[in-house]
Amino acid sequence: MAKSETPTAVVAGLGPGLGEALCRRLVGAGYRVAGLARDLSTAERLKQALNRKDRVFVGRACDVTDPSSVTDAVAQIKRELGDISVYIHNAAHLLLKPFIETTPAEFEALWRVTCLGAVNGAHAVLPSMLRAGRGSLLFLGATASVKGGPQSAAFSSAKFALRGLAQSLARAYGPEGIHIAHLVIDGVIWGDRARARFRMSDDQCLAPMAVAETCLQLIGQDRSAWTQELNLRPDVEKF
Repeated sequence: MAKSETPTAVVAGLGPGLGEALCRRLVGAGYRVAGLARDLSTAERLKQALNRKDRVFVGRACDVTDPSSVTDAVAQIKRELGDISVYIHNAAHLLLKPFIETTPAEFEALWRVTCLGAVNGAHAVLPSMLRAGRGSLLFLGATASVKGGPQSAAFSSAKFALRGLAQSLARAYGPEGIHIAHLVIDGVIWGDRARARFRMSDDQCLAPMAVAETCLQLIGQDRSAWTQELNLRPDVEKF
């Protein structure tokens, strides 16, 4: 397919696990995909695995907390792959510790990655989406988006902010043809962290490709029946 005929998607927060699964699923669905990350080790591995004659994946170094870094990365992607029709904000940093032990710098750092990073991404991609009259922005939240735990003051505050941002943008730009959705990932996504840090097994966790499949379904929704918020959790998760 020619560049003009092929949709382009960007995944901000590319790494092993969900970020990788999102890129794999989008490439499999026919998108040209760019993954944004500070560390491009996952991107290099995916580039070798995914690129084919009719499939395109690129990785771009980007600090989502820096507006100019995001603007430059998005501009480069547009030049190489075409206008962006899907932007997924998956960037986040997990911090679980008592509030009294959480420094203001740690608090601010989580907000910068989780919420400010989404602001920077939305600023970079919304203008061209609005000109086209279509596009999708997905913001990936967590249990902490709706429920602040005793050791998640910084993490939950950042995720609450992301959820509020998604609601506001959906009300502002939904009528303009832009589908904006927030996903509450209510559980642990399977991967090395789930196994090593939380000592969980795969049947206790969300499968990354299953979450990616749900994201693809959201992107494909008809505008007459858009989902603004969706909760995802494994069948064994209490809620």
